[in-house]
Amino acid sequence: MDRQQLQRPPLKQISDVIWEIPTSWKKGMLVPARIYGTKKLMDQMDLGVFNQVTNVACLPGIQKYAFCMPDGHIVAGSTAISKANGATDFRSVG
Repeated sequence: MDRQQLQRPPLKQISDVIWEIPTSWKKGMLVPARIYGTKKLMDQMDLGVFNQVTNVACLPGIQKYAFCMPDGHIVAGSTAISKANGATDFRSVG
């Protein structure tokens, strides 16, 4: 198993409810991962959530950040939705 699946990544607190995982955490990350949640919520978050959001940060075409909302949880996979403006929206699906 990768270290990312076994331990919490380093989290930089951006605001009271925004936390960032740097691109240096996982090989291939193209953008930082940002997670929205209180400190209490972050302390209780499953390690798999960190792994999933950093996996999304590795996807081709991603721009600026990979985001995880406060209700982040482990899901079966992700889907990419192409938008009319050429952007790609990556959404987790259960």
